[in-house]
Amino acid sequence: MKSSIQTLIENYQDLESFLKSQGMISESIDVSNHYRKILLLSCASYYETKITGIIQEFVTKTSNDERVVCFLNNKALNRQYHTLFQWDGKNINNFLGLFGSEFKESVKKKIDDNEELKKYIRAFLNIGNERNKMVHENFLDYQLEKTFDEIVALHNDAIKFIDFLTLTFSN
Repeated sequence: MKSSIQTLIENYQDLESFLKSQGMISESIDVSNHYRKILLLSCASYYETKITGIIQEFVTKTSNDERVVCFLNNKALNRQYHTLFQWDGKNINNFLGLFGSEFKESVKKKIDDNEELKKYIRAFLNIGNERNKMVHENFLDYQLEKTFDEIVALHNDAIKFIDFLTLTFSN
């Protein structure tokens, strides 16, 4: 099944193609400026949903105590997702450390041995960092320097990091 992000990408491509075919170049530029921001926010929101879900599933599976699960949801995850990562950093050590030093070192070793995975993490952090700047520096006036295609490429890499987290927390 196609993700909502893939649908957004295809809708943009269809609209851009139509506008250009009609000679509506300035409209195409306006649409691009808005869609780039929408895509970036959509990606960041999607990752938040996926990662909080991964953590919730992990805690539910490893703890039979509903109180622990409720505490996690109410105090650790609800409106706290953006504190889990150092968005302007180059790695996810802060996030990994939240699960203990043994877990952090184990996962860090997997990352250190895998250049592709490092690339996926940088893409994920890049999207999260841009999201933060955009929403905290006046969304409409924010000058997003990335093209639509660059954001799509970052997303295609970042989603592989999400897949890595899913596998890491399910083992």
